[in-house]
Amino acid sequence: MPVIPNLLLLREWLQHCDNNHDCPQKRGKGSFWPKRIIFVGDSDPKKLSLVENQSLDEDYLVLSHRWGNPTEDEKRQFCNTKENRRLKDFFFEQLPKTFQDTVQITRALGKQYLWIDALCIIQGDGGDWKSQANTMQNIFANAYCTIAVTSAHNWKDGFLKSQSRFSDDGAQNTLASSACQCHFDEDVDAGPLMQRAWVLQERVLSRRTIHFTTSHVYCECGDGVICERLTKLIPPFGKEYFILDPHFLDRLWRSGYYRTIEFIQFLFQKYSTSGLTDETDRVIAIHSLVERMEKVVQSKAKYGIFRFCLGSLLLWKRTEEQKPLIKYDDDQVPSWSWMAYSGGIEFILDPNPSFRVPRFEDLDFADDRSVLNVKVRNFGGSCRMGQNEEKYVILDGEEEVGSLWFDIADQIRFEDCNCVIVGALDAEMKDHKVEDARKGYYMIIVQKEDGDRGYKRVGVGIVRAQYVSEECISSILR
Repeated sequence: MPVIPNLLLLREWLQHCDNNHDCPQKRGKGSFWPKRIIFVGDSDPKKLSLVENQSLDEDYLVLSHRWGNPTEDEKRQFCNTKENRRLKDFFFEQLPKTFQDTVQITRALGKQYLWIDALCIIQGDGGDWKSQANTMQNIFANAYCTIAVTSAHNWKDGFLKSQSRFSDDGAQNTLASSACQCHFDEDVDAGPLMQRAWVLQERVLSRRTIHFTTSHVYCECGDGVICERLTKLIPPFGKEYFILDPHFLDRLWRSGYYRTIEFIQFLFQKYSTSGLTDETDRVIAIHSLVERMEKVVQSKAKYGIFRFCLGSLLLWKRTEEQKPLIKYDDDQVPSWSWMAYSGGIEFILDPNPSFRVPRFEDLDFADDRSVLNVKVRNFGGSCRMGQNEEKYVILDGEEEVGSLWFDIADQIRFEDCNCVIVGALDAEMKDHKVEDARKGYYMIIVQKEDGDRGYKRVGVGIVRAQYVSEECISSILR
């Protein structure tokens, strides 16, 4: 567990960022303010209070942490619930150690307000978790700084020790002056906190973050990362850099159409492998980030698919096929979305200027974006399905003419499958015809739903154009 960092260094880093970078949110009249927030700056350090429905022109910090697996008794003791509404003063000693340490850091950094999900969202039955979860984009994006605790496995562990590597006046001792052995990738990027789906969204939305890891404290902002021994680390390049950049959305869109798609694919692939305690949070745990991205790219999204790059994002395949369908309670995720399943995904085609997609009238969201309007086609010729060591294939005789990846392979009969073309490579698409019949169609594999309700996705594939019929029927994909 890390010792208490040089708090003077942390304050100076934040002040330097305030004065020299464009990372911090400049607060002013009308700035976003959370519905509830903890007031920690009182003359009595033992007392805290939860402020509700008061818009203040003040800075606040947020905590990004792991809950662990609290018991029901611990949830009742430490969480804000309908039964124990913490709208009056409560005591520092009543908090678990991780929350206490965060209060200490907030005060040490000269701030008076702190947001912690367990306390600022009413948990459990009768709570407002669902509505507050949709405001995460604003809560983290408008915070003065995020405190990310990788070293604590749960909220009882804490992350500070009483003995510091630094003297009280900020002078570094011999240990602090030795050669730095920091490993940011291992400590933070590969650390257990960053493997959580909710935390990925929090990190991307945060303008700057102080990471408390087992061995080091790191300060991260759009200018890069420094460790507690003042070593500035080499920043990541490409897609990874957008994770650190507080203005990544604007810069991402300005970087160009294909770079934008490339990052979205990277983000969703990373998110799909991140852990969730409740699998049904797969839609909501990235909702705020997607909502913010919608505004920048000026395109609607639904269930992890953006309309402006519909063809590219529909071409996902599962990397953990054994993972089951997620049983959502009241919001049935459609079969064409990767959010219907738990486990990782990857896309079968990288962004490519030669990729041509159908017209919107042939492939588009329906009005409520819960189904797709599609053109359904048959497989033609004498093709059949075979299998090699890595994937299913489409064969004409003994020649391989296509590849198939099924969402749940053991439930598929190729004879019952149709396809929906979502694009073609190196071909001009005119009414779904290509000049070279050997060019590949990228497609969703579908099967008819019972009761004439349209079709459902069962996989994705690539096949030569000559093996797809020109005739089609208009239908919906659920």
